Amino acid sequence: MLSRPLALALALVCLGPGPSRAEDAPVESPAALLDRAFRNLYGDDFLQVMSLATTQRAGQPMERRVQLVRRQSERPGKALLRFLEPPEVRRTSVLIVEAEGRYDDLFVFLPALGKVRRLAAGQRADSFFGTDLSYEDVEPKYSSEWSVTLTGRREEAGTPCVELDIRPRAPEVSTYDRMVSCIEPGRAVILRTDFWREGKEIKHLRVRLEDVREIEGRQIPFVLRMDTPRLRSETTVTTESYEIRAAIPEALFTTSNLETGDADKDRRDAGGS
Repeated sequence: MLSRPLALALALVCLGPGPSRAEDAPVESPAALLDRAFRNLYGDDFLQVMSLATTQRAGQPMERRVQLVRRQSERPGKALLRFLEPPEVRRTSVLIVEAEGRYDDLFVFLPALGKVRRLAAGQRADSFFGTDLSYEDVEPKYSSEWSVTLTGRREEAGTPCVELDIRPRAPEVSTYDRMVSCIEPGRAVILRTDFWREGKEIKHLRVRLEDVREIEGRQIPFVLRMDTPRLRSETTVTTESYEIRAAIPEALFTTSNLETGDADKDRRDAGGS
């Protein structure tokens, strides 16, 4: 007679992995699921080129191309974002440096002014250059800084997902009161997030599972949409390229490089082609 562990192992081999379904997923704590989701997005050093296309109720559609270099292999994490197109915003750059026990440090270089400006803490919730994203949305996130509660099992565009209520543990963690996210548990992909501020639901993030690609074991959304119903505005973020790079030099993430550097040099220094 087969031992119970061996019989179970043989049964699993015969059955195969099967489809990923929220109701069939292994038991996992809400905090562990959120941690896997955040690690997909913020767990590595990487280079990313994106387009940000915004449509609004009033005004012309707007499109930007940006390059993001993020260093997350060591804390404090750092990020450097430079606008590539159109010409009128080229070389506009943003530096984010994580801070302990307070809001992260945010610096902006505006070529027209020719100098670096530090953003006030209150500007963290402001629109990120006219898009539906805020400056905070560009910052990295860590599950340890959030209180997480399971609210149920749902579906998002036909895909089963686990819904979590996510709230900051301290005021400096976020300008949002809470986020309600539905996460596909097999790959830990955030399919939907509803953002709340001052007791009101203000905007929504949506990702389709078919727009997610695996990059060196990470699940990366190559298309995401953020909409703000009050403004009848939507921004589609499309990733053109995504490269995980080991140990991006810390020297890139200085206010001096923010002012005098450029996207091509950042890419070379970060080990990109």
